[in-house]
Order: sequence, then structure tokens, then C-alpha cells
Amino acid sequence: MPIHRSNLGRRSAAAILATVLASAGLALAAPTAAQAATTCTSLTYYKVGGYPGDMHVPTVGWQDGNKTCYLKYGNSNSAVKVLQEALNNCYSQSLRLDGQYGTNTRNAVRYAQGVINDTWSWANIAEDGEYGPQTRAWMGFATFGVNGGPVIPNVCYYPG
Repeated sequence: MPIHRSNLGRRSAAAILATVLASAGLALAAPTAAQAATTCTSLTYYKVGGYPGDMHVPTVGWQDGNKTCYLKYGNSNSAVKVLQEALNNCYSQSLRLDGQYGTNTRNAVRYAQGVINDTWSWANIAEDGEYGPQTRAWMGFATFGVNGGPVIPNVCYYPG
């Protein structure tokens, strides 16, 4: 019988803990995509097959290759500038390359999300104006010339 009482005690303790957490508004739930990822702060250069230059993609750190990050309204850094370059070159936007994720950048991301959904109906990404995992998986990025040369007009690459 001690084993039965021990299991009953553990189950009761778990039920009490769950009740206390729920009543305190601290229910255990899986984090959202934005909560699970960190903010993009820099960029990584990726070689693009068939082109002499590089594609620039927002990443967690400089040249770290960690694309598992997000950008949203209020962010201000070089990753935002990379996003703005992609929106201008690949989605015909006319953003000032200032690295500020303001209203214009948010609207341009919404526009790009709409274009992606219209082009690939199965993409089904949220048109929320935030750059996260879904948007990154479908978005095209600008390709630059050799040795950091200027953007190659209308040449976009999709890193997934």
C-alpha cells in the first residue's frame, strides 16, 4: 500500500500545483513563435548559386547563420535594414533604408506577406506585419554584387 499512497500523493500535489498556477494566471503553455525566437540583430551573407555576390539575411548575430529570429514594430538595427533592402528589391517597396521597423516597414511586410499568400496559396502565412519563421520561410532576399557591391536589381533568392 505505501506505493499507492505515494502515487496518490504525487498526483494530488500535481493537481494542486496546476490549480494554483491556473488561478494565478501562470498556466503552462507552449511559447508562441515570437517568444521562442530571439530578435534578429544583424545579418549573415550567404553565397547564392549562379550569382557572383551574396544574399543578406537577418540573423541573431553577425555571420552566425542563426535565422531563427524575428523582427517587429519598434526594432532598430542592421537586421531591419537587411529586411528593408529585401522589401525594396523583391517586393517593389520604396522604404528608406534606415534600420527602423516603423509603420512603413510593418506595412511593407504585410504587403509582402499578401504577395506570398497570393502567389503560393498553401503558404498561408499570417499577414500581421511581423517578420518571423513563417515569413522568413517564404520571403525573397536581395542579392548583392561581388565584395559587398550594390544590390543586383530584381534578383531575389529564397533561403527558406
